[in-house]
Amino acid sequence: MQSDMKSIIQAAVADAVEKTMGRQVELLERQLELLGRITQFLGIESGSAHAASAPPRAPVPPPASKRTPAPASTLAPKRPPSVPVRKYVRPEAAPKPTRAGPAPQKSRGRPRAAGRTATAAALSPETPVSFAVGQEVRYKQGRGAFNATVKAVDEKAKTLTVARVSDGKQVVRPFDKVTPA
Repeated sequence: MQSDMKSIIQAAVADAVEKTMGRQVELLERQLELLGRITQFLGIESGSAHAASAPPRAPVPPPASKRTPAPASTLAPKRPPSVPVRKYVRPEAAPKPTRAGPAPQKSRGRPRAAGRTATAAALSPETPVSFAVGQEVRYKQGRGAFNATVKAVDEKAKTLTVARVSDGKQVVRPFDKVTPA
């Protein structure tokens, strides 16, 4: 029973493969005929360009079918040697000049607002502001701004030690975060 079923399945698969392969061979023959006509129209030798660019392949025999193969006379005849063949040669591209040094980093995310950069430049003047002990100042920390008095000045590190007016906490802040009150 199983051997009968197996042979039936094998026969059905072989028949389907034969039909499919026969159809594909028929389509390939049509394409070859069209390509032959195109090469004849363009005046290109049918075998020279293909043979130079592709490695040789072994011919694949068509599947056994009931059809007869197409005669060899359907291929395009060779053109006469008096017709020249023009080949297009792509010009070589000149190498792009290379830059010295690393490539600039591209910024990511939202662009900076013009107003923010202008105010930051206005708040940090070119000449440093001198601070004195006991002077009333206002400093920024986090999201807030606080009133404070200067307790110590470090010119070398460009920092101030200030005490908040509200709770007396002492913090060290750089010159650019502190403004005179």
